[in-house]
Amino acid sequence: MMAIMILVFAVPAITGAPAIGTGKTSGLTAQELKMLGELNLDNAWNQLEYLSSLGEKVAGSPAERAAQQYVYDQFTAMPMDEVWWETFPVAYWEHYGTTVRIASNANELVDATTYGDSPSIWGKDNNVPYYFGNTDGKKVLVAGVVDAGHGTAAEFDAIGDLGGMIALVHRDDNLQGWPNTAALEAGYHHAAAILFYGYYAGADNPVGIKQDSVFSPIPAISISPNSAAHIQELMSAGPVTLEISGRVDFHPRGESVNVAAVMWGTVKPDEYVVISGHIDTWWSGSNDDQSSIAAVLEYARLFSQARAAGIFTNERTLVFCSVGAEETGGIDDTWYNWLVGSYEFVVAHPEIMKGLVVELNLDGVSMPRASGKYWAENTWEMNGFVKQAIGDVGLGGLLSYYNPIWSWTDAWSFGAKGGGSTVQMIGWENGYDWTYHTQLDSIDIQSKNVLNMVLKLYVVMATRAVHALVLPMDFVPTCDWAAGYLATEKATMPASQTANIDAASKALSSLRGNAQAVNAYAATLKNAYANAKGPGEKAKIEAKADALNLAMIDARRIITPYTLGEGGTMGSWDVFLRTEQHSHDYGFVNAAVNWLKKNQESNALKSLESVYTMEWGKFYSRETYVRTLDDMVNVFMYWGDDFDQQQKYVDVQGIYLGLKDGSMTRADAISQLTWIVNNQLVPWYAEDVGTLEWAWSDSSAILAGAVP
Repeated sequence: MMAIMILVFAVPAITGAPAIGTGKTSGLTAQELKMLGELNLDNAWNQLEYLSSLGEKVAGSPAERAAQQYVYDQFTAMPMDEVWWETFPVAYWEHYGTTVRIASNANELVDATTYGDSPSIWGKDNNVPYYFGNTDGKKVLVAGVVDAGHGTAAEFDAIGDLGGMIALVHRDDNLQGWPNTAALEAGYHHAAAILFYGYYAGADNPVGIKQDSVFSPIPAISISPNSAAHIQELMSAGPVTLEISGRVDFHPRGESVNVAAVMWGTVKPDEYVVISGHIDTWWSGSNDDQSSIAAVLEYARLFSQARAAGIFTNERTLVFCSVGAEETGGIDDTWYNWLVGSYEFVVAHPEIMKGLVVELNLDGVSMPRASGKYWAENTWEMNGFVKQAIGDVGLGGLLSYYNPIWSWTDAWSFGAKGGGSTVQMIGWENGYDWTYHTQLDSIDIQSKNVLNMVLKLYVVMATRAVHALVLPMDFVPTCDWAAGYLATEKATMPASQTANIDAASKALSSLRGNAQAVNAYAATLKNAYANAKGPGEKAKIEAKADALNLAMIDARRIITPYTLGEGGTMGSWDVFLRTEQHSHDYGFVNAAVNWLKKNQESNALKSLESVYTMEWGKFYSRETYVRTLDDMVNVFMYWGDDFDQQQKYVDVQGIYLGLKDGSMTRADAISQLTWIVNNQLVPWYAEDVGTLEWAWSDSSAILAGAVP
């Protein structure tokens, strides 16, 4: 699901733009040009073709392990210093295939799959059999199908008790938040199974069969919009009966693997540059994410062979990482069941996070974009570093960047959870959603030119990162991003919070001033080093730079995780300043109270509909809402609760429904909403803004101590 991106600068017009990677370059060193000349695009493409041919690689499955074994073997054949094979626990499902037939239309076959993490018609859950069928020993479901629209409570209520029928539902994440809401509603209305099609308005590929984790209590089957339209056409002429068969087994204690190859740094082995992608896929996943593993393998080959040939030396340690379980795999019924492998890698390697210079993550780097626009996503302090590399490689007319990192990719684990600097090359735009997580993400629609663009950009960034005298960090953009939120929140929150916001703003201003001082000091060191007369003088400057680098890393490990918050519409879908969710919800809940006091109930309802969770919650029953909210906030959160970044949620749906159906008076609604404001939103906000003040004050002091 895509969220709104905060763009850092506009993308130049692409009319008449040069071919990818052929723009005028400037500022590249002889070393960088040499490394670019050693790139082998054909090798990377061959890797992509082979990895794509391996098919679906669900986290924890034998297929995922076999793919990781291939990566491990490739790494061990290279002149690496070490190759790591690290296992970790995951929950995984074993899919034996799904068959959907239109029994009332000559047993016509419909292409389909069972959604990941959803039951099929039968199987085993932790070795305990389950059955949803009604024939053939309950292993086959034969039932009529009913069109339930988008699967909202109103649409199901209009149908009534489904009595074991199959619900046909148009998936729309912009309305449902996630398909589990419609699946829960179907279950509460006694549907035997739910048949999903589509993704959301504008991204419904007519032949695309979607795959995801859906958390459905009943069999959740995915078909294409074309197949759904055909079934609907048949239904217009009379009842339609479907026959669905399929088996899925659930293994709550499976095992996935991270694989990494290491080239130890010659001067600073305890400082790290990591290049990573994820091996697991829905379907064959050529773009998402076999393209990234192909790139990682080519980077590993390039840098290791260049070092062996004596044409490259890495002063800092280079780590090339293929992580498992990015798409799914969280154990113990966690809502946050993605990014598992990268999170496990970060937890397993505190030494890397302690000395991380930058993590160059990749996720979907071979898909051509109809718009011709490509994006890098990065933590704020990397803006200048990324912008310079884009320009120097000649990609200024094609590639831009935005902040901050989001919780969709492994960059989140390294940045928000590990406190590192990250750059994430990602191909998102509306056009990619057309094939995202469908069987259409195949080698046939990938582009060598796009892959080549990314290969070149990351070669330059990695080379610069391993050799930089002073780490390429500038914390001023971080401060400016946060300041924008605080200004809005000061205008939203009650007067009781003005002093707290002012204290946080003062700490942020101090941090910004010290960040500027660090930038000036870094420039002085680089200039002095360039003009140093001999090894002794250079060594003294290097020692000063090392001390400054350590301070920047220490400050960043506080700034990034404690500045970021996550939450929004559907737990962890959105990323913003730590305080933002409480301010956002306060504004709308308080507005609802004021409207009710003016006896303007319709306006109060509109305000409540804008509270986070109500963007989808307004469409669903109380039972579905409570179950979903409980899953979001009360189950084991895996990586979602580190640093207390996961924002708390208020429950206003019961009040909203009571006002709509007349079962709650205005006076009671005002009383309950006022309690939510005074006992939840304002105290939660005060706690989080206090955390910001602490984090910014401490990191500011660290930076101040690094500048003489």
